[in-house]
Amino acid sequence: MYDVVIIGASVAGNSVAGIVAKKGYRVLLIEEHKKIGFPSKCTGLVSYRIKELLPELDERIIQNEVNRAEFVFKDKKFELKSKNPMYVLDRVKLDKFLFDRAIAFGTEAKLGEKFIRVEKFTSSYKIFTSNGEYNAKILVGADGAFSQVAKIFNLYEEKEFFIGVQATVDSKFEKDKVELWFGDFAKEFFGWVVPINERYAKIGLATKGDVYSNFKKFLRKRVRKFVQPDTGGIIKFGLIKSSVAERVLLVGDAAMQVKPFSGGGIIYSLIASQLAALAILKALAKNDFSKEFFEENYEKEWKKKLAWPIRKGLFIRKLFYGLGEFSIGFWFSILPYFKFLLERLDVDFY
Repeated sequence: MYDVVIIGASVAGNSVAGIVAKKGYRVLLIEEHKKIGFPSKCTGLVSYRIKELLPELDERIIQNEVNRAEFVFKDKKFELKSKNPMYVLDRVKLDKFLFDRAIAFGTEAKLGEKFIRVEKFTSSYKIFTSNGEYNAKILVGADGAFSQVAKIFNLYEEKEFFIGVQATVDSKFEKDKVELWFGDFAKEFFGWVVPINERYAKIGLATKGDVYSNFKKFLRKRVRKFVQPDTGGIIKFGLIKSSVAERVLLVGDAAMQVKPFSGGGIIYSLIASQLAALAILKALAKNDFSKEFFEENYEKEWKKKLAWPIRKGLFIRKLFYGLGEFSIGFWFSILPYFKFLLERLDVDFY
């Protein structure tokens, strides 16, 4: 019998596993892919807060440091400087770092196993995968935007989502500057250029439309060539009604712990996974696995920190994209006048 079984070995799942296993509990991570971090799904641009949340972060995971952002829409552009540095992370290495840490603390892992279903018993769940069966007191769904765990426990919510693709491109870039491009190639979202150094950058976009042809259009506009994408993923956001059930918690993308405007999820996932782990440790100590316990000790706690920023992000999205390119053009004409204020916003909680 495992104390905790976690479906999904990415940032959120690995983080929960490490914290709980460190306290001596029996933890199992189940990941459908055979290699941790693959396929890569994220750009890895994070705020300075990453070092507060992961003080032991291996410096080799940090690929670059940026402090400027250029916003581009048609012939309009403006630039903001960040008061704190932003870090470009190697996303695969970040997943591997958190996974290896969890294993070092005693977590067991099953890679290349697909989660299929669960059966409820009086004091546990039986988890069925493509390769085996496992019993657990607590089940954690860290299995992404289309979480199977969420669907099984009626926690899944249909929300708008965007498909993102990205490639590492060889060209000429300003090492300390991120670029955000808005236009018809990325409706209701944007294209990005995130430099690794002066020669290489992660270039991508997210959209609801034909992502590959729009990606091709964006690349030709920015670097005048096409490169096959090497990274892709789903960006889904909103404020979930409930992220818990009896003996069940959702964390990370499965709980839509994502910034609605930028689509970034690493910082929110780390914040929520630490709170999830604390709630799990309390539940195991008190032998209380009720939905009410997890509502009080996990759901209420993560929403205290993240519900307002998520609501605010959804509101900003409506204002910015509400009337399509007309709205974007309007904001591009007035936002440069508020540069002083914009540069002082906390990028994690705008």
